[in-house]
Amino acid sequence: MSKIQKDKLVEGIMEDTLIYIKLFNRELLHLGDRKFLKTFFWLILIEKYDNPSLSGIGKKFRISKSQITSRMDELVNEGLIERVHDENDRRIIRVILTSKGQDFIENNSKYFNEHLKELLSSLSLSEVEELNKSIMTIKNVVLRIQGALNE
Repeated sequence: MSKIQKDKLVEGIMEDTLIYIKLFNRELLHLGDRKFLKTFFWLILIEKYDNPSLSGIGKKFRISKSQITSRMDELVNEGLIERVHDENDRRIIRVILTSKGQDFIENNSKYFNEHLKELLSSLSLSEVEELNKSIMTIKNVVLRIQGALNE
């Protein structure tokens, strides 16, 4: 496997790790500025789930409507997202990234990616593959558990 393949694995780990940062927020606060991590998480979430509805975010991540509204207000005020009505059902409000939000993700993804590469640099390719496989297993189990809880 080449360096390009290893870099792609590391990039995948980084994306999935952002989800875990949110899930284990309290335990991981020592990683950096809490507001920055929350902003980065929300923007990645919006990008990953292709402009989700506010209610969809709440259901998927078990977040109250007031928490979502409050955070989305902050992101709108910072110029990182916009609220738009769904084209098919105007009762549904979706959130979309602005160009400033997309730039925020791009710039900070590079930062996180470089630091994660540095952190994992002592691992062999097979160890990075094993880590990636383990994270995928964890992700799939968490998603199954979440699906069962949502039924």
